[in-house]
Amino acid sequence: MYSPTHSSRLISCRYRCPLVPVEEEPALNAHERVVSELERLVFGGAVPGSPLPSESELADELSVSRLTVREAFKSLQARGLIHVRQGRRPVIAPLSAIAIEDFFTASVRLDPRNYLDLLDVRRALEVHIAGLAAMRASRAATAGMEDALAAMRASIDDSEAFNAADVRFHEALASASGNRILTFLIEAMQQPLRNSRLQSRRGHVERGRPLTEVIDEHAAILQCVTDADPAGAAAAMRDHLAQTERSLYAALDLPFLPPTGEPGGPA
Repeated sequence: MYSPTHSSRLISCRYRCPLVPVEEEPALNAHERVVSELERLVFGGAVPGSPLPSESELADELSVSRLTVREAFKSLQARGLIHVRQGRRPVIAPLSAIAIEDFFTASVRLDPRNYLDLLDVRRALEVHIAGLAAMRASRAATAGMEDALAAMRASIDDSEAFNAADVRFHEALASASGNRILTFLIEAMQQPLRNSRLQSRRGHVERGRPLTEVIDEHAAILQCVTDADPAGAAAAMRDHLAQTERSLYAALDLPFLPPTGEPGGPA
């Protein structure tokens, strides 16, 4: 018979399975407790710029030393979550995507083939985003997509302007999803995605594919969002990214192997 100690507890499943011991997580040390409390305050809905409790207030509240609180402030400052100034209360920093952007930018700079990995990330995020946008988009959100699409049509001979408008379209689509975390992730990848689109544009040219077809793909996504057709929007985004993938392979001078289940791909 199992005898629980202070570091474990017993749980019983709803279907009358035997009681099984589940080890509890070890207690947090003083530094970890302060960091955990600060994270709760930072991520608890307060807006950037909101002041946090002072060093002495936190020390009294959590029964820890001021040195422990000071070290916890430094930890969160190093992560870009708070701003600390001498003689003032720490404040919550604006949410920053620099670390994510730096990672993707460095990754594709070290090996351009990682643009294909970045495309996998886009596929995982943006197909779902398109479906959500079709369910949730407001008129203002679709207007942002319409403006970006119009800018793409107007700048078809200007690669930089076309690219910027393309990025705005996808950011507006993410915003239309109503999911702040998905929007943040798309915005966090802004610079590497700009570079990726320049690569795929070159691939379009090498494939003899007119950019009007790229515009048509975006128009198809927008139409499904406007029609509140989640399945259609997801399918349209999937088709768009499949063409982008082919163009990236062409730009990188790599042989294209269609994914399993696609015509010409492995069974």
